[in-house]
Amino acid sequence: MEEMDNIIIEHLKALRNELKDFRQETREELQTIKMRLNSVERGLAGTHDDSVILQTRLDRVDGRIDRIEKRLDLTVA
Repeated sequence: MEEMDNIIIEHLKALRNELKDFRQETREELQTIKMRLNSVERGLAGTHDDSVILQTRLDRVDGRIDRIEKRLDLTVA
């Protein structure tokens, strides 16, 4: 009976160690995922900023074209 108890205890210890290793690997992978997601979010924010800058520039160009058309009397009524 004591031998059976020892076998069970050894199996439980092995399972505990495997679970400990699994948890550590999961934490490391989760940390990596968080860092990569943060990088994606920063990239997306930068893309959004670039889009706003381009839209502002296009609005200015559009305003200039409107003024040029008016001066050249090219506007359609």
